[in-house]
Amino acid sequence: MSGATASDFNKWQDLAKVLSLDSLKYVIQDCASARDAMAGWNPVKENYYADMYFTYSDELHKRNKRLSLSYFLKESRGK
Repeated sequence: MSGATASDFNKWQDLAKVLSLDSLKYVIQDCASARDAMAGWNPVKENYYADMYFTYSDELHKRNKRLSLSYFLKESRGK
């Protein structure tokens, strides 16, 4: 059961790239709450919010990875 379309994923990925870190974290938490609220009631919407959750979480993971790499590079140069 898929909840989201390719268009949805593209839209979410584009928005995730421009959100502030705090906003991104808020959206992730909101998606998790919506997904959990739909569990057992509406599997299509549950999957939709799960898809949204994972899309925004992926952007957070990418940012954290970039920050870790940036920190590592600074530390290895003695800055």
